[in-house]
Amino acid sequence: MKTKLMIVGVAVLLVFASCKKEGCTDELANNYSKKAKKDDGTCTYADGVITQTITTNITTPTVIGDKTIKICGDISISAGFTLQPGAVVIMCAGSSIEVLPTGYISAVGTATNPIVIKGETETKGFWEGLSIQSNNPNNKFSYTTIKDAGTYWGWEFATVFVADQAKLEINNSTISNSENVAMYVHETATLVSFANNIFSNSVTGLSIGVTGVSKIDGASQYGLNNTNNFIMVRTGTLNTDATWPKTTTPLLVNGVTVNAGLTLSPGVNILVEADGDFNIQSTGYLNSVGTALDPISIQGRYNSSAYWQGIFISSNNPNNMLKYTTVKDGGGYWGYEYANVYVDGKLTVDNSTIANGNSYGIYVNTSSTIISAGITQIAAAGVEANNTFIANGVGPNANCVSGCTIFFE
Repeated sequence: MKTKLMIVGVAVLLVFASCKKEGCTDELANNYSKKAKKDDGTCTYADGVITQTITTNITTPTVIGDKTIKICGDISISAGFTLQPGAVVIMCAGSSIEVLPTGYISAVGTATNPIVIKGETETKGFWEGLSIQSNNPNNKFSYTTIKDAGTYWGWEFATVFVADQAKLEINNSTISNSENVAMYVHETATLVSFANNIFSNSVTGLSIGVTGVSKIDGASQYGLNNTNNFIMVRTGTLNTDATWPKTTTPLLVNGVTVNAGLTLSPGVNILVEADGDFNIQSTGYLNSVGTALDPISIQGRYNSSAYWQGIFISSNNPNNMLKYTTVKDGGGYWGYEYANVYVDGKLTVDNSTIANGNSYGIYVNTSSTIISAGITQIAAAGVEANNTFIANGVGPNANCVSGCTIFFE
């Protein structure tokens, strides 16, 4: 009987001995266990300890936990790449990350445990940048800081480049210390969600197409310690209705053609680049309605008469309105009769200031309609009574007299 018990006991001991003791098996970890034979995912690390170096493309789903890794080389991602709260990615000199159409990057941290992607040396342009080429809805940055890049011309010298047809959700994140552009968003890219971000310590914080402006928010910081204190809005065409928000930094518009409705929120501050214009087509409208406390401004990047072309309105849409809006420094284009505002359709204008135009403040083409104080006006006096005209006709192509306020053809 004793012999049988001993045999059973030995068998039990052998079973237990064959089971692998679980624990942290990484010698770099704070809680490394020599006795552990199977890693149970509980390893913790001191700040800055690099536990992994990635030098090859990511082709299978990869998850990086609360630890520090290094990426060296031009790394493409063709699968899922997930950074969990607390993850730190150190980029080697000249390295880059490209998320291919079949891949995605998800970096969702928390307010108390954010994610960081930065250069091994924290200087501007130390690594090339991060490009998102996919339209996967899992492309997300939240409570994530990305910094120290912006040198690759193929990605518009941006730290984060959101490519043609790509999608990105970015909230509560910071993109900074770029040698050039912090974030560049392609005209056909989609910002699924965008709020409370910071674009700082770069040449330009955000460069975006005219179709993307309606997706950004008013709370984000776009010009914090940047060389250029504006949001770069590149030349383009609006074919769907859009509302541009009031932002913490002016919008620098290079030119926009409007085939749909463009609504400017109260308080919007727009600078127009040299030779830029607002061209409102027959199917579109411009609704610029500010308030006495929150007016709208559309003016040249620099305070110079004829600096930009002006506003051209060729639609009869009743939503064409300038209220509590300042328009100045325009009239640089002969096709707009060198006027700040050229009307070849219908426009309501009230409580607005038209100033520093090349020639007339407003030029009204034959058979066009100007409404002010609720009345269709047929002479300058009716419009002047409800608006302010200052120093128009001061440009090199001025061909007007008597104050150059408004001309009815």
